[in-house]
Amino acid sequence: MFKLYAKKGAGSAAVEAVLAICGASYEIVDLQRDPSWAFPTRLNQLNPRGEVPTLILADNSVMTESAAILIHLADVFPQANLAPAVTSPLRPRYLRWMLFLATTVYMSDLRMYYPERYTADPAGAPGIKARAIAGMEQEFAILSGAIGKGPFILGAAISAVDIYAAMLATWVLDVGALFAKHPNIKALHGRVASVPAVAKVWARNNM
Repeated sequence: MFKLYAKKGAGSAAVEAVLAICGASYEIVDLQRDPSWAFPTRLNQLNPRGEVPTLILADNSVMTESAAILIHLADVFPQANLAPAVTSPLRPRYLRWMLFLATTVYMSDLRMYYPERYTADPAGAPGIKARAIAGMEQEFAILSGAIGKGPFILGAAISAVDIYAAMLATWVLDVGALFAKHPNIKALHGRVASVPAVAKVWARNNM
């Protein structure tokens, strides 16, 4: 049994979707932020950064960081076919784009929505947000190039990295503009969202 500390529409949505596809037994603990934008104290006791997703594994150990969790789950449930085997020639590509999304796109998204966290000078926040938006435009162009004709990032088969990408695509300020500029990202999102287990999770997360 897994326990996922989550917030609707947050990075935990991709983890929840992968758990569902894998047929894992799991419990969702939905959290809401308080007026200071912090999660409940019990989350900080599990995750020093007080962030979701935080996943409690079957042995009661704790995993954090969305990409790390996705990689782990896809490997633990190989029957779900959400990741290439370690010896597969597609494995490096899978890891490359998973980490690109985590360290580049996800971080730009955080700077866009929470620019005040990245400066000690409140006057600098608008500039940080503007640069984040410009950066995301470049990053999604790179992702579009990685997808190419698809249908998925690794080619013919869906993987956990597609689920991660589809979630992040919904976080931009203007999803319609992103999809108009990059039809293959729109198509990827649609294919991911059409997976029944994902559709159910997306609906629960109001995505």
